[in-house]
Amino acid sequence: MNKANTLLLAILLISTPSFAQNKAPEIPDILSEKHWAHIPGHAGEAGFYMAKFETRVVDYRRFYGDGGEKNTKHEPEVSVWNFRKNLDESKLMYYYEHTAFDNYPIVGVDLSDAKAYAEWLTVAYNNQPKREFKKVLFRLPTEQEWEWAARAGNDVAPFPWGGPYIRNSKGDILANILRVSDTNIISQVQEDGSIEFSLTQEQIDKVNPTSYTNPVNQFMPNRYGLYNMSGNVSEMTTSPYSEGKNSTVAKGGSYLQTPYWAMISSRQEFSKPTAYTGFRLVMMVVEK
Repeated sequence: MNKANTLLLAILLISTPSFAQNKAPEIPDILSEKHWAHIPGHAGEAGFYMAKFETRVVDYRRFYGDGGEKNTKHEPEVSVWNFRKNLDESKLMYYYEHTAFDNYPIVGVDLSDAKAYAEWLTVAYNNQPKREFKKVLFRLPTEQEWEWAARAGNDVAPFPWGGPYIRNSKGDILANILRVSDTNIISQVQEDGSIEFSLTQEQIDKVNPTSYTNPVNQFMPNRYGLYNMSGNVSEMTTSPYSEGKNSTVAKGGSYLQTPYWAMISSRQEFSKPTAYTGFRLVMMVVEK
């Protein structure tokens, strides 16, 4: 094994947390209907399908590697990893290209990149000779769609697993988040839910120095079969963050954020690529 691969293996090993999960499931191909979970209609809105997993590096790489210059302009940004220069040499060198990271979530992209990927995937699916649906449309979810899917039928669930805690009875963490507190989110959030944790990178490294993205099939899914609706990477939506601002809402929190941001109701402002924001798509059936 050469020096580069030895370094990569070491980084992957030390960044694996103690978490609650049975054996990690296989991830169906992005163009397979098995990759998508049906989300029932709600409050008069039609049902839809949502990706069970955050968009993976390998799937996004298929996109920007296909179609020439039109798609290569959407390559993810390596520079988003610069904020962790002391730890992220492997990310800077390998994250988007090395097969070891194929099942990790894509980051370093913005809203236009995600929309272009959705358009590419729509064409790729509809051009398949064998497919379950005659015509579909892939797109990013709205904030309301994302929340409904995350709650999985429980209108008052603070987290995708239902309860107001971040560890199970065995002490295993339930999401890839910054582990500042050991047990209960209630002790960290004021009654109005307005508290914010402002940590410097130095403080983050002291609390959880091996905080990284994890493969998209780690941790337990919610009742609809969706993985990592809390933690791992924040997920883009198309909903505006506020009037008059050129930004949208991101949901779910990330490996660099405290449990408050992993709550289903929490809202983050997203406007440019980061190392902790990715996306998952919705699939709408246009014609059966």
